[in-house]
Amino acid sequence: MSKFIEKIVLAIVQDSKGTTNVQKIFSQIPRDSKISKNEIYDALLQLEKIGKIIEKSKNQWMYESPSDTLEGVLEINRRGIGYVIPSGNELDGNDVQIDAKHIKNFLPGDIIKVEYKKRGSKYVGLPISLIKRTDKVWVGTMDVFENIAYLIVDNNQLTKDIIIRKGIKPEMHRMKAAVRIIQFDDEKRNPIGELVEILGKEGSNDAEMHAIVAEFGFQTKFPFEVEAMANEYTNTIAKNEIVQRRDMRKILTFTIDPIDAKDFDDAISFQVLPNNNYEIGVHIADVSHYVKPNTPLDDEALKRATSVYLADRTIPMLPEHLSNNLCSLRPNEDRLAFSAIFEVDAECAVLNQWYGKTVIHSARRFTYEEAQERIIDKKGDLQHEINICNELAKKLQHKRFNNGAIAFESAEIRFKIDENGKPLELIKKERFDAHKLIEEFMLLANRKVAEYVKKLKKPELPFIYRTHDFPPHDKLMELMRFCQIWGYKIDISTEKTMRQTINKLMRDTTGKPEAHLLQSQAIRSMAKAVYTGKKSEHFGLAFDFYTHFTSPIRRYPDLLAHRMLHWYLNKHSNDYTPAQIEHMAEHSSNMEQKAAEAERASTKYKMAEYMEQFIGKIFTATVSGLTEWGMYAEINENFCEGMIRLSDIKSDQYAYFEKEKQVIGRRTKRTFGMGDTISIRVKKADKNTRQIDFTLAD
Repeated sequence: MSKFIEKIVLAIVQDSKGTTNVQKIFSQIPRDSKISKNEIYDALLQLEKIGKIIEKSKNQWMYESPSDTLEGVLEINRRGIGYVIPSGNELDGNDVQIDAKHIKNFLPGDIIKVEYKKRGSKYVGLPISLIKRTDKVWVGTMDVFENIAYLIVDNNQLTKDIIIRKGIKPEMHRMKAAVRIIQFDDEKRNPIGELVEILGKEGSNDAEMHAIVAEFGFQTKFPFEVEAMANEYTNTIAKNEIVQRRDMRKILTFTIDPIDAKDFDDAISFQVLPNNNYEIGVHIADVSHYVKPNTPLDDEALKRATSVYLADRTIPMLPEHLSNNLCSLRPNEDRLAFSAIFEVDAECAVLNQWYGKTVIHSARRFTYEEAQERIIDKKGDLQHEINICNELAKKLQHKRFNNGAIAFESAEIRFKIDENGKPLELIKKERFDAHKLIEEFMLLANRKVAEYVKKLKKPELPFIYRTHDFPPHDKLMELMRFCQIWGYKIDISTEKTMRQTINKLMRDTTGKPEAHLLQSQAIRSMAKAVYTGKKSEHFGLAFDFYTHFTSPIRRYPDLLAHRMLHWYLNKHSNDYTPAQIEHMAEHSSNMEQKAAEAERASTKYKMAEYMEQFIGKIFTATVSGLTEWGMYAEINENFCEGMIRLSDIKSDQYAYFEKEKQVIGRRTKRTFGMGDTISIRVKKADKNTRQIDFTLAD
């Protein structure tokens, strides 16, 4: 009888969401079974003894699934808890949590083998073995003692200092450095490292920015042979090169870029055709002319995969001689381009298209502000042409939105910085019609190039695409609940209504205080866009086929797209296998993610540096995040975000309640929720940890 009761009890515990107890189990057993509560309790104890269930808390049991193993990459959060991301799709996107006490001598980035079980709604596990040690570079401050140095790692990424025994000099004391761990066999001892690079004096702007670049795996300097190869190219364009290209130098061509842009990688040409249609040319710097496959230049570009945009500088994918000179479409100079040229009617329907290599001559370099003046005032040189282009771009945008594209408008912040790199002011970037004009024609070129290659031949030719999957359902549910707090409705019952109501949210919140918060939440609910050779649909833009063609100076996938399109146009076979393309696509996606993280890190550093001057000052802020240990709040006037730790609120004992999505005081019952306007006082701003701490000011 006892085995029978154990089976019944185990089945009920397995079906329970979270924990259950004797009373709950008893209520689910038919009365005619005559099973007592004592028998249920005995069964629970026996099931726990044989490892089928665990007692999560006193008299509360949870199902313990059978153990299994997998391999994956280890990540460790600030509290020391590990998360193993599976190498395959074993857990449908979930990870395995490792308790801090079991991390031992494993490092973030290590590929490890773990034994895991499902416990409630999450997976937990224990490390079994190291498969591959990470080659991650650790960044920190050197503490030199005689001929030995200890690297005190930034941002609490590593709890132990790294010992460096070779190449140490007294002047390295308190210098920022990058170090690679070469030995870490015993968790009770410090890891041993080798010096990779001295980054500069601790606290100096250059050293701190270089430290961020190194932390995320990028290099500020190019290898000698890469620089040498780039410098071999001259500004002179050979005549035999021009005759092989479509000569567009007599067609009106111009660029529109930020006022502080150092390179101009795209240009627009415009002319009215004899049939009164318009010809719009999208001209992209012909990087593939200079960066050939299987050369040091190409190898380095693939390794970097992207340019990195920090708060105060750019770390380019290509050497400056190319990125800021030969591949920059500067005014009044002949330049080599790869072009997508479209004949469109008054409604901007594409009637004819042409792709190929060209030579162009930009007649004018506009800043966005100058182009916007011509759109508003209808005055100034080329105002007529710019306004026609603007009207055509608006029609392209209207078609996109009618087709279901999501109208994301996230706020971007830039820093006004002095000659020493110190932030003086935070400024919200404004988006004008001039920005959208360029954006729409770039989107047109990206979409049409993808469509052209996709339909060029059956079976389909190998190519690289930009894909954006449908949003995860749980993220959409979270967005829907979040918007309800503010009184906005998101309907996710069908894809069409979901697109329509998200776009309505974007329109309805424009100019309102909650706009930044709600639109940021909407963006976070989306899937990440990635590169691939297998699938091309782009959910956010509502395009069936999409690639990146328009920025080969700063994105390696665009260079690949140019290279492969040129091969196909010239009946040349593709030198890459689908597997090679997928590998390069995956690498580019990973490096793009790292570049975004580096950019965020530099922004957080500069925000903390900026807020140092405001310690003790009071600001109005908006609650932007809630956790069990504190509330995040964003200052309304400058978008700097900091944390209010619940332990710092002395007026009451506050706790976070997940179901209510609120922080609630136990005695006063005062509540704080997402989007609440509060008054905060700046408590601390720490550049080294890139964190800002607030306290409640009221």
